[in-house]
Amino acid sequence: MEPPIYDGRIHPNEYIKKMRTYCNFRQITNEQEILKFAIMNIDSTIDIPKNITSFDALINALKGHISFNIFKNSCKRKLELLKYVTEREGGDTANFVTEFRKLCHDAEITNLVEQKKCLFNAVPYNFLKNNFTNEQRNVTSMNDLVKVFEESVLEDSRIIRNGSIVALRHIVTGKYLSSCNKNYPGDRSFSSFFAILFGSSNMVYCDDFGPNALWSMNSSTESINSAIDYGEPIQLRHEIFSKFFYTDMGKKSPTSNHFRVCCYEKERKDHWIIGNYHHQSDDGNVKSQDIITLQWKQSEVNKNILLRSHEFKFKIKNEDNEDYQEVVAHDQRTGGNDQWCIELIGYRDT
Repeated sequence: MEPPIYDGRIHPNEYIKKMRTYCNFRQITNEQEILKFAIMNIDSTIDIPKNITSFDALINALKGHISFNIFKNSCKRKLELLKYVTEREGGDTANFVTEFRKLCHDAEITNLVEQKKCLFNAVPYNFLKNNFTNEQRNVTSMNDLVKVFEESVLEDSRIIRNGSIVALRHIVTGKYLSSCNKNYPGDRSFSSFFAILFGSSNMVYCDDFGPNALWSMNSSTESINSAIDYGEPIQLRHEIFSKFFYTDMGKKSPTSNHFRVCCYEKERKDHWIIGNYHHQSDDGNVKSQDIITLQWKQSEVNKNILLRSHEFKFKIKNEDNEDYQEVVAHDQRTGGNDQWCIELIGYRDT
């Protein structure tokens, strides 16, 4: 373990702390010996008075030297340039908070209002700024400030964005919206009008969570990674088969005879609208773990058509003979079977 050296690139208090740690490691316990050793390890370019007899006097002498002003002002400039980057974009919240607190300490910014200004300036996202602005008013310490910041970061990390990979869990049955490379019972790849226009289809059902339950959520009105809001038109595309999730109103579901839902190869102009099941007037950001409804919007169809699943099952005869939990679109009254929990799985690389 090498002894610390003071050359103006560390806060004097931190230098004394490191020196005490070193002396303790070397079993040097006499205060005057530690003080003498601390004075000896100050760089020769930093002049201090000869008659220093205490650590307080040493710290004051180091703070009175021009090198400390340069160090402190440098830390202030670094604070002004410090910017928060989310983990989603390759950042590290823990490293950011550590650097922020260290720079505030080294720049001797102890006023809470000034600390708030510095942290607010480092936050680049409107959502974080708005949320952080509201919550930071009640903080009384640096620890409170960091806690509020972390809570804002957590809320931001829950936002579903354009291009997000999501899973949709049916609330009543606990199963996930899924698709596989199979056709519905008695169906053929190009047996419907939609199949002719939009390519071969895959059936949709609910199952346990797995690769077949992964969907990308996309909005044509937003740039990539922009937040998706309630009431916004979106497309769902299956991650494995790269097919788009639609309602085929010309076909009946295999068990309950509602409208059939399928995945087709080609994109079409029709879309889904996300609604908040518990707050229908909500127009804010869609967030992971929200309970939502999915409303189908199709040109020239003026009906309230919702995505639903239930306990009804169907089989594909002469294949695997497994039971598949039916998923449908319907125009009946909204009910508990129309509830879905949206779960954020990840983000696209581009």
